[in-house]
Amino acid sequence: MRGWIAGKFVAFGGVAASVLALDQLGKRHAASAIEVGERVPILGSWLAWTHVPTAGGALGLLRDWSPRAELMAYAAIAAVAAFVVFVFLRSLAPRDLGTGAALGAVFAGIASNSFDRYRLGSTLEFLHVGPPTSSLLPDFNLADFAILLGVGTLIVELLATEMAARAGERPRRSPPY
Repeated sequence: MRGWIAGKFVAFGGVAASVLALDQLGKRHAASAIEVGERVPILGSWLAWTHVPTAGGALGLLRDWSPRAELMAYAAIAAVAAFVVFVFLRSLAPRDLGTGAALGAVFAGIASNSFDRYRLGSTLEFLHVGPPTSSLLPDFNLADFAILLGVGTLIVELLATEMAARAGERPRRSPPY
């Protein structure tokens, strides 16, 4: 039982709790200290605080739907995504910390943005990358970043595992003597 407690679930829970707390703190800071649409530099022209409420989904999904239909669709998407995360988490080896942490990041992103949608009717984007006057990259929040980073990590891990398995299947060439 000790390996179960010390492994994937601790990595999952630690990352999920950290991302959820930091994302909510960032959103509260932006909502209380920054005017809507304003950008305040954090790291010169590389990173800025911003305050942009967002009702639609990623890439403008569902933006023309009624608020109630949009909320129901997001609830269904979030429930399915959370279910998939927990199915994968349960199937991991007890010491698979990296994958557990990546799943924790994805789950926290889903949970934090869902919490905001149900509580406020929208999410709040509070980070901007690039010069404050630039709109080249979209504004985002830590939950969005955690989902992208978690999914990216899972994809890289899957590809690495697949490549290692295929390398093991290849017949070894004898050295040229």
